[in-house]
Amino acid sequence: MDFKLNREELTCSVPVIKTEVTQAAEQDFILPDYCPDIFRVLKCCIIPGVTSAGINGGKLTFELSVTIRVIYRTAEGGGVHCVEECRDFSKTVDLPADAVNPSVKIEPAVEYVNCRVVSQRRLDVRGSVICRVCVTSEKKFEAVCGAYGGGVQTKKVSAVFPARRLTSAKRITVIEEMELPAGKPPFGSVVRCDVNVKKGEQKMIPGKLITKGEAEVSLLYLPKDGGGKPPEAMRFSIPFSQIIDIEGLDESFTAEVDMTAPKCVIMPKAEDPAALECELIMLVNISATRYESSEFATDAYSTMYECECEPLEILPPAESEKISAGVELNCTLACSEGEIAQVYDMWCENAAAAVRRDEDKGCSVLYGKAVFCMLGKLSDGSAAYAEKECAFEQDIDISGEAGAVTIKTESSSYTISDEGVEAKAALKAEITAQRGGELRLLKSITLLTDKPKARDKNCAVKICYADPEGDLWEIAKKYSTSAEAIAEENSAEPADGRRILIIPMKN
Repeated sequence: MDFKLNREELTCSVPVIKTEVTQAAEQDFILPDYCPDIFRVLKCCIIPGVTSAGINGGKLTFELSVTIRVIYRTAEGGGVHCVEECRDFSKTVDLPADAVNPSVKIEPAVEYVNCRVVSQRRLDVRGSVICRVCVTSEKKFEAVCGAYGGGVQTKKVSAVFPARRLTSAKRITVIEEMELPAGKPPFGSVVRCDVNVKKGEQKMIPGKLITKGEAEVSLLYLPKDGGGKPPEAMRFSIPFSQIIDIEGLDESFTAEVDMTAPKCVIMPKAEDPAALECELIMLVNISATRYESSEFATDAYSTMYECECEPLEILPPAESEKISAGVELNCTLACSEGEIAQVYDMWCENAAAAVRRDEDKGCSVLYGKAVFCMLGKLSDGSAAYAEKECAFEQDIDISGEAGAVTIKTESSSYTISDEGVEAKAALKAEITAQRGGELRLLKSITLLTDKPKARDKNCAVKICYADPEGDLWEIAKKYSTSAEAIAEENSAEPADGRRILIIPMKN
């Protein structure tokens, strides 16, 4: 007997490491002589960022930068002051020996932070950072796309599948010099610095990816020798353009580019008090996939022998797409100590989002939360800080299955009213959705030639009663014939009620 299987090779990304790495963040602050005494802590925060990551000798090594910053107010005049400490840590994770073309994703998050005022000149900060590490490896599979001989019938589906995957990662350091806007006092120290990376044009040429964009920096700083002067806010953009080498890349690939700005250092220029130097560290991670289309077998049986189908142990992902959704948040910030007279800065942080399916509505729901923060002063002139968590939920239209969700703040604004500070923020969520759902394919089909199917040689046809929408494949499988033969023998127009089907017994 001549029996043959045709197979197609697929490339999939398989998680090989999913772990959490914890790093303690502790600092005993003793105020320098030029800092005034502490009266009240307004905000204590930990800002983590992964500044580099690399794989060498079966180990993943990454550098974690942790900035501990404490904003406080004084008793006399109630001015804003800030102290900070930056520390770098090196962390290592062992990888499996069979990891092929690994891709790394590391997401640092603050687990907790506590600040205790030991004395007017001393602060004790204790906290912890969790780095969620996910490493995926390239794995190749063969799926059945056709079978011939042995009376084998195959149920096929046309699908788009990943045929090849390329990955690359690059660290970019951008140094930009800028002038303070007219009327701004000389730069002293940073109170808050936030970076929003906006991707621009992406272009692929053989072996290279050209990526452009800009980094929008929001800065709140204390004036030099301020003597209690209020902090100053400013915003500026840093454009960038990079060429990243990726061997084998061409326009047949679909590239996903992930950019983060884990660290931004701003310093005054010694020779020019009105000039600043910004050193921005960005990490670019690229995953490029080439998709192809083919027909694959999802089920099989034989009209002559018993048959066993072995499913593929992994479900190859369908082609993905990025869906953007805008989120508008509003809340009112108030301070229990008094009326807010002026806002130095207002921002939105710790945004998180996910997607769930609402079967009652018949749609997907984007939900999450973000924290509004405000630093300002009260009507009596003393500094004040307020924050409030704001939740959101909105319906979104997603045709495929929702996966990872990233969300970031695009802009924020505020107005002062009798009730407090009316804060608004515009957030942008990016949802990864799979087109066409999962592919449930076959790895192999085995004919049990020692178990032939019993046949009544005197029976040429059988009669079957079936629903109009009955699946011909399942009927043919039940009677060990072919769906095509049933279709040829019966009318294509289903009658009302149950159908009477003529089933040709095919050997």
